[in-house]
Amino acid sequence: MRSTIFACMCGLVLVSCNGVNDAGKNVGLSNIVVSLGYDPLALPSTAYGPGSLVTSVKGSGLRPPLRLTYLCRPDFAKTPSPIVDPAASSVVSSALNRSFQLDASALGQFGLGAHLNSIRSVKVTLNNVTVEQLAYDDLKAVRSELGPKCKELVDEFSQKSLAYQTQQAIRADVVYSFELKSGASSEVKGLAIQALTSAFGGSVQADHGSTVTGKGLFYGLVLTKV
Repeated sequence: MRSTIFACMCGLVLVSCNGVNDAGKNVGLSNIVVSLGYDPLALPSTAYGPGSLVTSVKGSGLRPPLRLTYLCRPDFAKTPSPIVDPAASSVVSSALNRSFQLDASALGQFGLGAHLNSIRSVKVTLNNVTVEQLAYDDLKAVRSELGPKCKELVDEFSQKSLAYQTQQAIRADVVYSFELKSGASSEVKGLAIQALTSAFGGSVQADHGSTVTGKGLFYGLVLTKV
């Protein structure tokens, strides 16, 4: 796993509510993820899990945060169910199963604009953290059964060193909890929830309170070059 890539979730800097290192400095989520050796996705999502054949979105390269696109449709690929790694899951879970505080000003990246002044903070809570992976023979089996068009495309991108396959991934559930300033309107809360829900697509659901919940989102990937 690569540990030199700066981890970032949604391009935002997250600071732990309760994580403090020996020097007394806040231990941020991004620092924890990078110390675990995973490449972060620009936006956590249910896409690009183990076995997926991917490349970078044009112009972004593979610099963090990862902005990926599929080389081949995952619903057409014969990908086996991923293996949950108990030992790795235990290590990652102990590091990430906690809450982190997100500076409300960072929510501007979700298009909230002038309404940011009404939001005091956002707490991000991760739980059910696991590490999923496929063995290398599984990855090879996926590639060996590709259709002709997909195989041609993978070969084309591989010749340019732009074809990758996900070997391992950090997966977790997440809850975003909003704290509004006194007197903030329900419209502000609605806009915040709508922005996060839109950013993460159909994998995130909002309740009737001030929370947005995502199930089974991938936060970090280990990619192998094809």
